[in-house]
Amino acid sequence: MDLPSGERAAIHEHQARGRCGRFFHGRRLDLDPFAGTWRACAVNRREAPPDDRPGASDPGAVPLTFVARVQKRFFYGWIIVAAGFCAQMITSISMQGLAIYAQPLRQEFGWTAAQMSLGRSVQTVDTLLGPLGGALVDRFGAKRLMVAGTILYCAAFALFGTMESLVGFYVACLSMGLANSLIGLLTVSQLINSWFSARRSTAMGLAVAGFAVAGFVALPLIVLAESHVGWRLTAIGTGFAILGLGLPVMLLVRSHPEALGLRPDGGPVPVAGVHAARPSGAEGLSLRQALATHAFWFVTAAMAFSNFHQAALLVHLFPYLEGVSGRAVATLFLAEVNVFNLAGRIFGGMLGDLAPKRVLLGTNVVAAAVALIILAASPSVVAIAIFAAIFGFAWGTRTAVSSALIGEYFGRRSYGKIAGIVQTFAAIVTIISPVAVGLMLDASVAYGQVFIALAVLTALSGLFFFLARKPQPKGAA
Repeated sequence: MDLPSGERAAIHEHQARGRCGRFFHGRRLDLDPFAGTWRACAVNRREAPPDDRPGASDPGAVPLTFVARVQKRFFYGWIIVAAGFCAQMITSISMQGLAIYAQPLRQEFGWTAAQMSLGRSVQTVDTLLGPLGGALVDRFGAKRLMVAGTILYCAAFALFGTMESLVGFYVACLSMGLANSLIGLLTVSQLINSWFSARRSTAMGLAVAGFAVAGFVALPLIVLAESHVGWRLTAIGTGFAILGLGLPVMLLVRSHPEALGLRPDGGPVPVAGVHAARPSGAEGLSLRQALATHAFWFVTAAMAFSNFHQAALLVHLFPYLEGVSGRAVATLFLAEVNVFNLAGRIFGGMLGDLAPKRVLLGTNVVAAAVALIILAASPSVVAIAIFAAIFGFAWGTRTAVSSALIGEYFGRRSYGKIAGIVQTFAAIVTIISPVAVGLMLDASVAYGQVFIALAVLTALSGLFFFLARKPQPKGAA
């Protein structure tokens, strides 16, 4: 049984007096501070205590919780990675899936590219809520937010499947954005940075790989379902699938390793620190200290400029591919992007633990700029396939390593607030980008010219990544 909050001091006092801690099903229990469980203690102080030697049987032991059983076998941080993986799959279905609904919505309602793009911009409201979301994660922990976000996603897709007007479309997109503010990348990255240190980039890469897996597993299923039951039933069914599959996983989340008597990467903490609800005096910079560094502003600028092409392509890439190659082939190209996206998140994350992160990220976004130039040069199948491979791998690597970079540079102390501020500045670009590109396309600007403009901005983000050096330790309190 887990120790209830606020009882640890009282229990230790009882132990010092030779008393039992509490009763459970008629048995007197005492706290085993090393195992983090309650054990039956002797009814009389003269009786011998249970044999705690390795392998010794303890018939009076209370059955361990699921968390405790997992913790005895391997580091619970990998369960956190699995929860992050699931959360990123849900986010991907919302962010990438919206483009798949573009053609059916245009056919039914006759909306323009700019009107559709505004829906995507409304959906990115979660990025504007970065500081609030970061503060909520730091204040209430990730578990409550992720459970609430999963439920809200179900409701958002139900709204999407039943809307009848452009206003209803925007309300559904806004609901998805609010859900993403609770369960999205900011929350997942805060979790991973709390649970991992030496293997931070690897763990981050595995967690955010869920976004790419959804791209080549869930999204083709959505396209298939649309062709059989229509887009409305598909959207509603997607919402209930998210609730049924995602909610049980989110209930396993623990916000900090210290809550289970661990340190990041699985090391034990001193007995006095066992069962602390959250770490005290976690290492790293405060928000004010981070804002005073050049690294913070270089990272923020780099993230903003790299988000410009990513936000635009999330909305406009699939319609472009659909126009030049047909819906079925466009779905295959989107799957290719996500296969390489997955590779980037996993292997790029591993590289982030071996190579300087700022150099890796700078090289990464320059490669993405080259991919955009290739796409602008030719609409051939070969050119699109090359673009999809480079762009997908670069996207995945950037997602995994950039979040780990913030954790490495600024630490755990105020990670949620710092990452939230970075996300807010990037949000301005993320909201403007899809609408700006939509207006250009409505004004008959060629896709090739759009891709060249995006390539220039992407290359500029690489410069800022190269300039972002780690702050000096003397700035920390």
